[in-house]
Formats: sequence, C-alpha cells, structure tokens
Amino acid sequence: MTQAKDLSRRLLEASAWQIRLHESDGTFSADDEADFADWCAVPGNAAAWEQLMKPWSLIGEHASLPQMIARRQTALTYAKNANARLHGGRRHWHRRQVLGASAAAVALGVAGYYWISLPEEYSTGFGERRVIRLSDGSIVSLDSASAVIVRYTRDERRLHLLQGQARFDVAHDVERPFSVTARQEKIIATGTAFNVDMTGKKLLVTLIEGRVVVVNEVVPVHQAIKPSTWSRHRAVELTAGQQLAALPQRPPKISLANLRNVTSWTNGQLIFDNQPLSKVVERINYYSKSPIIIASPAVGDMRISGSFNTGDTSGFLELVTHYLPIKEQRDAQDRIVLIKK
Repeated sequence: MTQAKDLSRRLLEASAWQIRLHESDGTFSADDEADFADWCAVPGNAAAWEQLMKPWSLIGEHASLPQMIARRQTALTYAKNANARLHGGRRHWHRRQVLGASAAAVALGVAGYYWISLPEEYSTGFGERRVIRLSDGSIVSLDSASAVIVRYTRDERRLHLLQGQARFDVAHDVERPFSVTARQEKIIATGTAFNVDMTGKKLLVTLIEGRVVVVNEVVPVHQAIKPSTWSRHRAVELTAGQQLAALPQRPPKISLANLRNVTSWTNGQLIFDNQPLSKVVERINYYSKSPIIIASPAVGDMRISGSFNTGDTSGFLELVTHYLPIKEQRDAQDRIVLIKK
C-alpha cells in the first residue's frame, strides 16, 4: 500500500469515528471510548485524526447552516441504515461496524463538503531528484528520498511533505491559498517560493521570495473528541531571505539564510561556508550509499568550506583529507571512518 492510499484509509477511519463521536444518539459507551483509544494508539492513526479535526473544526463554525445540517443528517441516517442492514437492525454500534457503515456514510455525505479530492503522492528514490508541475502551474522540486502528498480543491491547495526536502514555487492565486504541512508546521502562501528541509532534527523553512506565514499546529489526541480545543499556538510571518528553524516544544528561531547555499541542491550541489565537519558529513550522507562516520568530536568540530556534487562521496573524501588533518579508514563493518592523522 502506498503512503497516499494508507493515509486515505486512515482518514476514512478517522471520519467514521468523527461521525460516531459527534452524531451518536447517546449510545457511545465506555467500551466504545476504549475502542477509540485503542484505534488512536495504532501508529499513524493519531496523526490522521489530527489532520481530520482541522477542517472539521472549520465545518463546526458553519454547523448551523441549513445545507450543513442536511448533509450531516443524511450522512448519519445512511450510516445507521447501512449498519441495520449489515447487522440485523441492532441498535448499538461497535468498532467494526463504525469503520464500515459510518465510513461509507462519510464518503457519500460529509466528504462532499470538505473532502473533495483524493490525494496524489509524488516521491523520489535514494539519490534521485524530481520536478513536478502541478495543475495550477505551481512547481514542486523534490530532493533525494523525499515524498509529498498533494490535494487540490476548489477553495484551497493543500500539500503534506512526508519526508526529505522540497522547494515550492507557487502560482499566484489569492482565492486558493497554498499550504504545505511538515511535521507540526504549516506554511501558508498564495504566490511565492520557499524551501522546506526536514532531513535533520530541525525543520527548516526558508523563504526565497514573496511572503509566507508559518503556523505551528498541535491537536492533543486526548482532547481530540472536542474540536473546539484545537488551537493555533503561534504564527510567524517570514520575508524573503529569512529562515525559520523549528524543534518540537521549543520557540522557533528566525535568522537570515544564504539562499544560494540553501537552494544549491536543486542543481545537484552542496555548498558550505565554514561549517562543522559533522554537519557537512550529515548532509553528504543523505546522498551516499556508503555513509561516512566521524570518529570523534575533535574531528567533527573541524570547519570546512566548499562546493560538492551530491552523491560524489569519493570526491568529498579526497578534498577533506587533503585540506584537513584527517584520514579515512575502514572499520570492521567496512564503513568509511574519518580519524585524525
């Protein structure tokens, strides 16, 4: 199963639980709560629930509209009727029934309001780069071992960077905001260019041109039954040349970035200016099938500047062993290790 299909399945299951939790007629029991908690505990399900609750919270703001009431009622009625046909008319719903009948209701009813299009997934293999032109003219450039999910609707353009690094050149459309979710950050734009790097511990968002807003979004799973508890904890606006560095549970750091260095990967190059060798090797390893090991902190703290071709491990080793007081050797696992001379 591809990541896109797996995400679609989890979102459908989450939608079924959403209908069951919010539209039940008082039949939701302690056992049902335990089943819901068990479902959330499965890896990947909690993230799908959080993703579902964000648009659902927006729907809640319009819940009193006649068309919304009609859609919700139609979905619930369909689910109950389907449940009765499948299980002999029994009144109580159980986990398997919820994930079948209610999911069908969501697909036919509530989905028509906010879940309009199925996602498209684009990915790259190890050492591969790829450029994708989307239907609106926006361009996504994917780095090595990267993956992105794209879902366009009439009102918005939503992307989810699953792993790796990507550059986004966004076609201007003020009526259809363009957003990219990466970890707990959501980058919102209308027409601009920015780079998102999630290859390391820090998530790096670098604005190349235009303006973007970076929003940190957190939905605690134990509060997921109450959509009103969802909140945006902070929003940061970036201007061209700025870079946001984010770590979980910490305030973001904003700094000026060297755009040439940040975007050099799109041309198959890596450029470093007086960087610790440990950081440089970490980046080189992202493109190398033979990872390099730093033998000691003393070696890792050495500084280096230079331009290297992605995937050219031998060329990198030749240069650093020539200009720095280090040498390479092979360990028992036949790995390349850099040690002091």
